[in-house]
Amino acid sequence: MLQRTHLFGLDLINEASFDPVIASMLDFSNQFERAGDKLPLLFTPNVDDVVKLNEKKHAGLAAVLKKSYYILPDGQPVIWASKWLGKPLKKRLPGSELFPLLWKELVAQNRKVMVIAPSQQVGELLQKELPGLAYYVPPFFNEEDEQAVAEVVAEACKVMDELQPEYVFLGIRFPKQNYIALGMITHQQQKGATTPMPLFLLLGASYEFYLDLKKRAPLFWQKLGLEWLYRFTQEPGRLFKRYFIDDMKFFPIVWRERRLK
Repeated sequence: MLQRTHLFGLDLINEASFDPVIASMLDFSNQFERAGDKLPLLFTPNVDDVVKLNEKKHAGLAAVLKKSYYILPDGQPVIWASKWLGKPLKKRLPGSELFPLLWKELVAQNRKVMVIAPSQQVGELLQKELPGLAYYVPPFFNEEDEQAVAEVVAEACKVMDELQPEYVFLGIRFPKQNYIALGMITHQQQKGATTPMPLFLLLGASYEFYLDLKKRAPLFWQKLGLEWLYRFTQEPGRLFKRYFIDDMKFFPIVWRERRLK
């Protein structure tokens, strides 16, 4: 049984390593109870995610994501905040580190995997490592356009129905990957209780890091918990508003959490 700690309205997995998490995921089909209130989702919230999920415009999405079967703490400030709040999380469990470990096992066991890929290149490179993999690259779409989202979900479901995967990895930005995953879950639920339910993993750019298409911060920055600062030095124009304006909302969220103790 995975250890969990309730923080920011989320049941965050609180483990000292990825080992029990991966063991659970490899046995997901036997563990997941579709009749329960949990959804077959994995997501790894960082500070930016916590802030967005506390915004009114994302209230509906937040209510659904809180039901995810696996919620792994990603951002180091989330870990620091947990200690200050008296609910210490043992370790940061980022998706970029989870994916290579889980992927190695899935390839070795030749499991059935589908990827919602950000590009043709990502899909093809992953398929070289796991030839049975199926992937779908969605076109550009506006997540606020319900018809556009429905069309993307329908195309993704065609691939899913043909492969019947055990795992569906999604690698596009928030909240697009979230809406696609939820649409695919609804599709499976409507097919009846006997239809196998895959685990949907919302891992953003983790696949591009794994394939060296994007560079993570050097290990030194990672160990200091300042990977976000390294990314800012690489793209200051794009990330200034996100890190130094939008994400400042994290502090009142933490303070509100403390007052609820």
